[in-house]
Formats: sequence, structure tokens, C-alpha cells
Amino acid sequence: MTRYEILRLGLLAAPFASTALMSGNAARKTVLVVQEGLGQVVLFAADHPEVQKTVRVGEKPHEIEVTPDGRTAFVSNFGLLEVNHQVGTPGTTISVLDVQAGLERNRFQLPPGCTAPHGLKLRPPKYRELFTNAEVGREAMVVFDAVSGMVLRTFDLPPGVHNFIFSADGRSLFAFTTTGRVLRLDAERGSIQAQAEIAAPRGLGWTADHRRLIVGGRNELVLLKPEDLSVEARFGNLDVGQVFYPAATGDGRWILAPAVLDGVLLVVDAKTGAVAQRIKSGSPLLVVQDGPHAWISNVLVPSQMLPAGATPRNGGISLLDLRTMAAAPVEGVPDANGVAVTVPR
Repeated sequence: MTRYEILRLGLLAAPFASTALMSGNAARKTVLVVQEGLGQVVLFAADHPEVQKTVRVGEKPHEIEVTPDGRTAFVSNFGLLEVNHQVGTPGTTISVLDVQAGLERNRFQLPPGCTAPHGLKLRPPKYRELFTNAEVGREAMVVFDAVSGMVLRTFDLPPGVHNFIFSADGRSLFAFTTTGRVLRLDAERGSIQAQAEIAAPRGLGWTADHRRLIVGGRNELVLLKPEDLSVEARFGNLDVGQVFYPAATGDGRWILAPAVLDGVLLVVDAKTGAVAQRIKSGSPLLVVQDGPHAWISNVLVPSQMLPAGATPRNGGISLLDLRTMAAAPVEGVPDANGVAVTVPR
């Protein structure tokens, strides 16, 4: 029995795994993994990852966002290898996937002058607007009608915005830039409501109670008050380089902090900042919780980002048991970037 099969036994016995969940493909949790270099999305049932379906999308896709009903997924066709290694051609589209059918249904077109869509979020609480930040050409937020794909509005962004998340009420969005800033922006007009200087921010998340913003920095996590972006706490000296997209566990006990180039996922005490564990998963970029488990996205790391002679990292998707902190790779899904989990209703 493989490590993944052992973890899967726990997955099947977990509280969310009801009889209805196992009764057929339409009722199962679906995991969607964006494969950047292959230009596709892999879909599989959470309890049977060996049965995979692939959907072709645009060149070098990065982010994925799923509607609350689990029926539709959106993928940003970024077109570039990475923000600091802009190999490729800036993309101009968002792929729209039918999750149950496992096919690309449509593509939303960015307006002229806006290219390289990266961050991708549905605006709460109604989830009728789809936001994406264009990084090349006109640096702007493009807001689509999530059903029709019509561009509702655009607004200019400060230089270097790379990704963002929303407040729970959808009135504000929080973005980080490659120029060392974290911003709170009005979601209607894009006006700056607050800002903070943070060295090397490369990911944002919320604490479990949604009261603090977590910033992944270089060898640190920074907790900000969302109202004015003042610093509440710094968890430094993590003994890693760059931390990317942090995520709090649902029970509020841990912050999971991916360090791509160090090859480890840090399990950080959310109260003290102490590192409890260092999970070797390859090249973790982000983590998505799924009940008592989580899916770790490990990116393909190009040779130019590694020390000379280092072993290539092909990336992939791993399943993490949050009760034991044991992780196991899913076979046949290299080069993972964005990841999402959905339960069709």
C-alpha cells in the first residue's frame, strides 16, 4: 500500500465523506489542478485521484477560481513562466470550465492593452463579478460579469500588483506588489484605502477568524490589521528564504507557510510564530484545506532559479493529513500551480 493510499483511507473515513459523497462522480469532491507548463487543468475525484481528466486551456495558466456551486471554474491564462522570469507571451484570456463535463466552455477576453492576467477572484458575497489583475501593458484590474464574460469596468492599479484577496464583504480587496507594498483598495474604483511597506511580499491569506491579514515575506510571516494595514505581529527567523501563499487551518491553530525554493511547507503556531514542523513536499506554492486534509501545490522550478547542479524539481500535487502532518504525492500530476477543491451541489 502506498503512502497516498494510506492517507486516502483517512480521507474516506473523514467527517465530510458521507455516503452521498461516494455515490457517483457528480456528487464527489473534485480537485482541479492547474499545470502551468502543459497548459491544462487536471480534474479528479478527491477519493480517486488515479482517474484523471485533462482540459486544455491557454498558455502557462496560473490561478484557478471556482463558483460556490462547484459547477464552473475560471483559469487565468497568464502566458508567462513567472513574474520574475517572464518567459513566454503575455496571455489575454480567462478560460471558463464546465467542471462536471470536464471541458472548456468559453474564454473571457481581456480588453485591448491589458495582458498577462494573474490573480483571479470572484467577489463576495454574491460572486457575480470576476476580478483579474493584468500585469503587462496597462496594469489594471479587469472586472467581468461572471456569467456573460462582459467587461463591467476596469481601474488602474499601482505598479507591480501580482495577486489579491477580498474582504469577506467584498467592499475591499487586498493586493501585494513586487515593489514591496501591501495595499487595501476599494473594490469599485480601485482607490487606495491603506498601504504598508513589507519587504518581499509574495502571498496573502486570512487568519481563521478573518480578523488579520497574513503576508508571506522573506523568511517571515507578517500579520496586519486589515483596517489600516498596521503591523500586529511578525513571525521571523523561520530559517527559509521566500515564503509564498500562507494559509491558516480552519481550527485557527496553524499557519501553513510554503517556501518554494527551500522545498518545505512550514507548520507555524498561529499564536506564537514557532515552527512546529517542516514538511518536505518538493516545491510548495500554496495549500488548500479540504476538511481534515489539505492539497499542496508544488510548482515546477526552472533550472535558472536553482543553484548550479541542483536536482530539477518537476512539481506536483500532494495530499496532507492535517491530523498527522504526513504528506504523500499524487501520481501523474507534475508541474502544479493553482489548485481548487469543489463539491458539486
